[in-house]
Amino acid sequence: MNTVAVRARRTPLSEHTIMPPCQVACPLHMDIREYVDLAAQGRLMEAMQVIRSGNPFPSICAYICAHPCEEACRRGQVDKPVAIRALKRFALEFGGDRMIEVEAETTRSERVAVVGSGPAGLACAYYLRKLGYPVTVFEAHSEVGGMLRVGIPRYRLPREVLDVEITRLTKMGVEIRTGTRVVSLDLVFDLGYRAVFLTVGAHQSLRMGIEGEDGAGVVDGATLLRELNLGLTPALGERVAVVGGGNVAMDAARSAVRLGVPQVSVLYRRTRAEMPADPREVEQALEEGIEFQYLVAPVRVRTREGRPEVTCVRMELGEPDQSGRRRPVPIAGSEFTERYDTLVTAIGQAPQVPDDFHVRIGRGSTIQVDPVTLSTNRAGVFAGGDAVTGPSTVVEALAAGRTAAGRIDDYLNHRYPLAPSDSEEEWMGDLRPETVATIRTTGRLEPPVLSREERTAGFAPVELAYDCQTATNEARRCLRCGLGAAIVAPDRCASCLTCVRVCPYHVPYADAEGAIHIPFDQCQACGICVGECPAGVIALRKAGELGQVDEELDHVLGSATRVTSKPMIVGFCCQYGVYGTGTLAGLWRGLKAGVWIVPVRCVTKVETGHLLRAFEMGAEGVFVAGCGEQCARENTGHWMRQRVAKVKRVLAQLGLQPERLEAFMWGENTHDPTEVLDEFAARVGGFYLDSVLLQEVKR
Repeated sequence: MNTVAVRARRTPLSEHTIMPPCQVACPLHMDIREYVDLAAQGRLMEAMQVIRSGNPFPSICAYICAHPCEEACRRGQVDKPVAIRALKRFALEFGGDRMIEVEAETTRSERVAVVGSGPAGLACAYYLRKLGYPVTVFEAHSEVGGMLRVGIPRYRLPREVLDVEITRLTKMGVEIRTGTRVVSLDLVFDLGYRAVFLTVGAHQSLRMGIEGEDGAGVVDGATLLRELNLGLTPALGERVAVVGGGNVAMDAARSAVRLGVPQVSVLYRRTRAEMPADPREVEQALEEGIEFQYLVAPVRVRTREGRPEVTCVRMELGEPDQSGRRRPVPIAGSEFTERYDTLVTAIGQAPQVPDDFHVRIGRGSTIQVDPVTLSTNRAGVFAGGDAVTGPSTVVEALAAGRTAAGRIDDYLNHRYPLAPSDSEEEWMGDLRPETVATIRTTGRLEPPVLSREERTAGFAPVELAYDCQTATNEARRCLRCGLGAAIVAPDRCASCLTCVRVCPYHVPYADAEGAIHIPFDQCQACGICVGECPAGVIALRKAGELGQVDEELDHVLGSATRVTSKPMIVGFCCQYGVYGTGTLAGLWRGLKAGVWIVPVRCVTKVETGHLLRAFEMGAEGVFVAGCGEQCARENTGHWMRQRVAKVKRVLAQLGLQPERLEAFMWGENTHDPTEVLDEFAARVGGFYLDSVLLQEVKR
C-alpha cells in the first residue's frame, strides 16, 4: 500500500480552559464539566475520582445538594439544565465510591477542636486532617452529623450514606466525641487545643410572633424532625398544618404523611412562585396528597380541647422586600379559622450560641467573623457554616468548612491570607439567541422515583439511581462550555472563511479587518472547524483532546500489527457509545476477530488524515461509526460522510476499492450494529482474499 502523507498535529493551546458557569456557581468549584463528560463515556471510576477530589463528602451531596450548578447550566437556555446532582450519584454508586478509603498522616503537633459535627464542622475536620493536624470534633447530641443527622429526613438522606462518610472520616484519624456539649471555649484551650472552629449550626426555630403559638399542639419544624430522626414517633393526630414555604416545611409536611397523617396542609403567605423550597420537593409533596394554601398567614392560635384553633388572614402581594420577593400584605376582613390536631411552624431558624463563648454576635444571632480569615473577636477562634451565615445549603457549609481549614492552617503558620480575586475570564456570558436556535433540543431525563404508595408507606429513599443508558444519555446533553475551538496561530490564518462556513452554530466571524474570531463562550466544541481548516490553525482548548485521536490510533495500530489475524479492520467509533451504554456498546462482545476499535469523543474529530493513516499502517478496511440519533450535536453525520467521501476518492486514485471505507450512523436504519459491521468485515475479507490470490498468481 502506498504511503500517504498525514497532516502534522496542531500545536496545543498554552492557555488554560475556561471555567464553565456550573463550576463557577458551585460553592466548592467542582470540576463538573469533567465528571459529567466522563459519565457520558461510561468511565465511572474516573468520574468518581474527579468528584471525590473536589468534595469531602460527595455521596451526601449526591442526595441532598441544592445544585446551584444546575441553575447556572447554560443548557437551560436551550431546554432544561443537565441533571448534574443525579449524575453525581450515578457515578458514585456505580463507580464504587463506598469502597474508597481516605488516608491521612499526622505531621503537625498543634491540636484543633471543632465544635459541632454538621457539614461545615466535618468538612473542616476532613481538610485539617489532610493537612496533618490532630482534630477532635465535639458533638452535643448522641449521634454525629448535626443537621445532616437530625434535620434531614431519611427518605432524602439515607442514614447508611451518612454513616459511610463518617466512618471514612474516623478512619482518617479524626476523633469524634458525641454527647459532649462545649460550654466554655476557655476549657477547650485549657485542654491543649491551639485553635477552635465553631460550627454550631442554626437549630433554633424562629417564632411567628403571634398570640398562642406556645400553646398545646403547636411544635416547631426543627424539633419535629429532630425527634423523628432520633428514633421517636411523634403523635400528630389526623389533621396537620405546616406554616412555611422552605425545605424544612416540605420535610415536616412529607414526614407527617409518612407517619400516617391523612390530611396535611401547607400554609404559605406568598404564591408558589415565591416559595424558597426546591421545586422538585414541592412537586413530590403535591403528588403525595399534601394540600397547599397560598397567600395565607396565621395571626392567632387558640387551644380548644387540647387542639390548636388557627385563625388566618388572606394576603395579597405588594412591592418587593429586601429578599427581592413581593411583600405579602394582609387583606382586611379576610380572616378565617381552621382547627387542627397539630400546627407545625417552619418559618426559619437561627443559631443559638452560648454566652460563655464570649464571641461577638451580630444580626440574626449569627457569629461575626472577619470575611477573609473567618476569625472571631477571640484569638484562635474561627467560625463558619450556618452559625455565621444563617441557614444555608449543605454544599455552602462544606465550602465554609474547607475555607476554615485553610484559614486555621494560615493562623497556626502565622500567615495572613490574601482575599480571593475573581477573574473575569471565569465568567461566561449567555448563549446568543442564534446559537441557541441551532443547538439540538433534548428532553431532560429525570432519575426514577418510588410510586406514591411506596414512598408514603415509610421513609425509604424516594429517588432512585439512573440506569446506565439513561445516565449516559443525560450526561451527553452537557454543552461542555469553555472547551471550544480557538485559533492557535493567527499569523497563519488565511481568513478563508472555511470555519465560518462549516460551523453549524454560526460562531466564528470575521471582523472589519478580515481577522477571524471564535468566541469561546459560544463555541460548542464539535470540532468540525478543526478538521476542515485548510491551514490547520484551529484546535480545541482542552489539551487532552488535541491529540486524543492520534494517541488512540497509535495504540490500536501498535497492537494490531503484532497480531497475525487478517484482515485488519480499524473502526473509529463514538466513545460515548463504545465505553458507555449506547448502541455501540455491544461491539466489544459481538464483533468478530480482526476488528480494532479507536474510541473518539465525536466522529467530527476524525480527520481525513486519521483515516488515511489507518490504511497506511496496514488496515485492509476502515469504518467510522457515529452515535446517530443519540448525538447531542447537529450535522455530525454530514461532516463525517464528507470526509469519508474525500478519502474514498483518494483510495480510488491509489487503486484501492473505495468500499474498503464506510461510514455508519446508528439510528438511521434498523440494522443491528454488529450485523452491519460483520457484513462490512466480510466484504473487506473478500478484498483481502482477492489480493492474496492475486499475489500467489503473480508468484
